Amino acid sequence: MTVRQFLIVASMLVMMILAAGCIQSPQPAVNATSPPAGTTTGVSAYPSPPANITNTTGLIAFVHRAADYARENGKAKAIAAFNNPNGSFVAGNLYIFAEDYNGTALAEPLEPGIVGTNISGMTDSFGTPLVRNLEETARFGRGFVSYAYPNPGKNATVESKLSVVEDVDGTYYVGAGIYASDADIYPSVVLNMSGKQPGVDDLVTYIRNATASARANGREKALATFNDPNGSTIRGQLAVMAFDMNGTTLAGPPYAADVAANRINLINYQDPDGVDTIRGMREIARNGGGFLYTVARVTVDGKDIYLPKIDYMEPVNNTWWLFAGIIDPAYTGVVTGNLTGLPVRNETRTEVYALVNEAVAYAQANGKEKTLAAIDNPHGPFVRGNLSVWAESTDGTVLADPYWKTGIGKNFIDDFDRYGMNTTKVGLEAMQNGTGFSHALFPDTSVNGTTLIPKLIYQKAVDESWWIGSGLYGVEVR
Repeated sequence: MTVRQFLIVASMLVMMILAAGCIQSPQPAVNATSPPAGTTTGVSAYPSPPANITNTTGLIAFVHRAADYARENGKAKAIAAFNNPNGSFVAGNLYIFAEDYNGTALAEPLEPGIVGTNISGMTDSFGTPLVRNLEETARFGRGFVSYAYPNPGKNATVESKLSVVEDVDGTYYVGAGIYASDADIYPSVVLNMSGKQPGVDDLVTYIRNATASARANGREKALATFNDPNGSTIRGQLAVMAFDMNGTTLAGPPYAADVAANRINLINYQDPDGVDTIRGMREIARNGGGFLYTVARVTVDGKDIYLPKIDYMEPVNNTWWLFAGIIDPAYTGVVTGNLTGLPVRNETRTEVYALVNEAVAYAQANGKEKTLAAIDNPHGPFVRGNLSVWAESTDGTVLADPYWKTGIGKNFIDDFDRYGMNTTKVGLEAMQNGTGFSHALFPDTSVNGTTLIPKLIYQKAVDESWWIGSGLYGVEVR
């Protein structure tokens, strides 16, 4: 799907704030029939969407309006309306699309040539199966799906994009999307930085207490407490988020209240680095709990800085789980404007992705022995400035590295970093079931460093027995 920049459209209706959620289920698609709070049923009651939608709240409402229209008017009439480029479901370059669960494009008002074709195999520029992810998320009722796609309003520059999808009747879904340059598409990176800065021990204790309380008081009472914006569980950075095992939001902090209120599924939501956040956390929670790193945004001197965020999660039982996150204590000084020693990225994740894929293609063409020798060479073909690749077996043994010679031959499958994250297992999970991207804290081995630095890692399998990865050191500054 493509989404273009938003133009002002006069004669289109005003949307209201959503509060009620959809029914969700892991089995075939469910009907997300609950209207936004404050609205009345009946499509005629919906005024048109605003000229600009610049956040996920507005996008949720726009898509919900289309889903309601489809349910009330029937599939044939709805698809015709969605395909009309001059209709009420096209707001400038923002528009409603529709697909069935077999992957057939039903409505694409600005790309009519693909209507009727099967697009289930479509991937984004980082190999993410975007249509498959849209379908998976829609089956849970309503949710966010992240991917990278060319923005036609920015000379087809590839950008991060977020789409909201909603199931209509179990046979098809509707959706619409916005780009990072046009809107705020990362509700997960916000933290309340007021008050005392908690440490990792504080984070762990906070979630363990919340989990114990949820087990003692039951799900309904616990969620009411976690969702109370003035409740006792909100403590600056520390705010409980709760999810079921499908990745559907049950509780969220005040700055993301609409995500919980609308039962948004986040299983295919990514942070700004393309890391599957909720999918990765869900797997850790299923295995008893632990740590995962994402990013948090702070604004200093007009620049957005994406600092390492430490998330800790635990299961309440086998049906739902909790997590909270804090900024890595080593970087809390940045919040007050102290940028001394801040490691800043010099490359992009596009470059990391391309280098790993080049190395994997080389390995598949030339064999393992020749490839490991090439990777081991610090002057070889897979060292590009600050970027290089390394190789590991799927059991966690380092096979080749141009700089970290003391690590070769050692197994790290059960190793944890200073905060308690198992970097190897998190990376393997990201490679096998996610985007392949994960965060770590690791020394820069190319300069014999010992200080832990935020690192964005990308991994890709060569075959079932081994894989190749690369990493991007530092934090993103925009």
